[in-house]
Amino acid sequence: MTWESADAETDADEVALSVPNAYLLPASRPVRPTQEDRERSARREAWRRALLAPPTILAGALTVLSLFVHGVLADRFGWDLAGGALLPMAGLGDVWSAYFSSWHGVAGGTTSAASPAMAVLGVFGVLGGPDVAVSLLLLLAMPAAGLVAYAATRRSGLDRWIRAGGAAAYALIPAATDAVAAGRLDIVVVHIAAPAVAAGLTSLVTRADVRWLPMSTLCALGLALLGAFSPITYGMAVVGLLIAFVVLPTPAGRTGRGIPALVLVVLLPLALLMPWLPTLVSHPALLLHGITGPADPATVTGLLGLHPAGGVPLGIALVLAAVVACVLAPGRHLVPGLVLTALGVTGLLVVGLVHVTPLTGGAAAAGYAGAPLIVLGMGLVGIVLGACRGGLPAMGSLSTSGRAPAAGVAGGALTLAALVLAVSFASTAEQPRGEVRAGGGLQLAADLEAELADGGRGVLVLGQGGRADEGAVADRLTAARTPSFGDDALAPVDGMTERLEGWRYGILAGSRDALTNAAAAGVLFVVLPPGEDGAAVQRDAGDLVEPVTSTSDGRTVLRLTPESGQVTLVSPEQAHRAVSGAAPSDELMRGEAIASVDARLPEAHVRVSDGPEGRLLVLAAEHAPGWTATVDGEPVPITPAWGHQVAVSVPESESEVVVQYSSPAHGVFLLGSVAALLFATLTAIPSRRPRV
Repeated sequence: MTWESADAETDADEVALSVPNAYLLPASRPVRPTQEDRERSARREAWRRALLAPPTILAGALTVLSLFVHGVLADRFGWDLAGGALLPMAGLGDVWSAYFSSWHGVAGGTTSAASPAMAVLGVFGVLGGPDVAVSLLLLLAMPAAGLVAYAATRRSGLDRWIRAGGAAAYALIPAATDAVAAGRLDIVVVHIAAPAVAAGLTSLVTRADVRWLPMSTLCALGLALLGAFSPITYGMAVVGLLIAFVVLPTPAGRTGRGIPALVLVVLLPLALLMPWLPTLVSHPALLLHGITGPADPATVTGLLGLHPAGGVPLGIALVLAAVVACVLAPGRHLVPGLVLTALGVTGLLVVGLVHVTPLTGGAAAAGYAGAPLIVLGMGLVGIVLGACRGGLPAMGSLSTSGRAPAAGVAGGALTLAALVLAVSFASTAEQPRGEVRAGGGLQLAADLEAELADGGRGVLVLGQGGRADEGAVADRLTAARTPSFGDDALAPVDGMTERLEGWRYGILAGSRDALTNAAAAGVLFVVLPPGEDGAAVQRDAGDLVEPVTSTSDGRTVLRLTPESGQVTLVSPEQAHRAVSGAAPSDELMRGEAIASVDARLPEAHVRVSDGPEGRLLVLAAEHAPGWTATVDGEPVPITPAWGHQVAVSVPESESEVVVQYSSPAHGVFLLGSVAALLFATLTAIPSRRPRV
């Protein structure tokens, strides 16, 4: 060994001694994460999975699409949506009052009960008001229907992406988008609630492990909701339930419980809708037309495209998909979808072939095809999902690697649907009428609205005449306010629709008798049809009318100058004309010959002073059973004035006159519905006792 090598070894030893102790000791173990780190990581992973989950992407995509369509394409974004078949919403107090009242100042005064839909809107409008609730319902109908449809298929055994695709197809049914654009609130509610009701009824008749009492009650509540807005949808659901109960075998372990469940599901909704049942039975038009009235009959192209108005036939793609599914994967797994499809087709035949006279008058008309098309579309989606589950098992259980392609297909379908919807809504937005808008519908100037509310007199909105199923607007008469949602579902007394039609023809022709008849019925403002400037009426009627501020949609408004009110005391000369059938004299509707009384119908408590014999106390209310009158506590008969209004003969001496309307049966029906609601609330919550 040389000196150089010895020095190198010495240097190497010195270098080794200078290395830190960590290099000389055994390798240490890695630091373990703490419990807090593991929880934080788990939360991040949970958030990531939630954000990328199919229902989240489904809801986000449909919400963005809905807001884009309503806010950008259709200019339909606000908290006071109205227009088309959707009349402006009244305040929360007025909505509840309309539901509980047995008399309404609509069409000259009607004893028809209001639809239970008013109570539903009153519940949902507690926070922001019924107008806000309705606006949110229209704006978010698409994502709400998609999420409900997704949740309704949770027991199908399909992959979540397949379920999301089916829910998206159901949410984009053209019949639902047309209902939103046309203001068909009843069809929007059916679109959102129908999948949940269908899933509940299916579970009730096919599953043995379901708690029959809570499930039956929940199904009954869903059917009551459908019946309140769309009675024909309730009828289709009951028919389908009865067929399934008869055809399908009773699940094992459910012997003896099928009949009680069926009775509860069918009869409990009727108990919840009890105050409205007499109106439904006496006016079959409500069963066919619903609470928003008739519409144009759907064409063959519109039916194939699931679009009642005949717009872009987007639904043909869903029809073709269902046909392909039946060809490629026939079997019993398609039965639920086929049953729903058959119910939808049956509903289309009923609304298309059966014509009845609308509540607002006119020629017999067909019903709106929106609700049957919703059921039909739900059946088509059920056929496709059934094929994916039974006939195509590979589609029913996608692997992790197959979820990305499924997500891509779903995203592509949503993009294509968005483009087609954009074209559809862009073309629909160009139509001059029948569209929902922020601040839409007929509204008077603020000072005129305040005058109506203070005085209690009415506003007569003249329609355009013609057939109701050809887009004609009906004549409307309301007291103390402009027409609002729910008025078209109130049945007028016999002969009132013909009387309003006669007034329309007479007023547009400048007839003084028509104007004085309207004034005697409490009318203060007359809104002329679109396109009428009122020049001819002012020229022929002279001092009976005077122009005031136009409506929000530019329609001409005329004020009737003859004095009147909800309750008026007329002179013996005018009283003689009232009971003899002659038209009111405009000269006797001024000065001392008439006196307006401060009273609000349907009750009038009036103290009259000494006066001439033959005076008459006239109410701006149509004569109907249930009106009673007393003079100084003694019952007196009702004397019809002008042939149709409630009136009472007043004695010469000072006396107290009380005229009022009462309907004890309506109060009993309300109590029955409240009892049914209490029972449903208590039984819909399942008990915590373990099942044996």
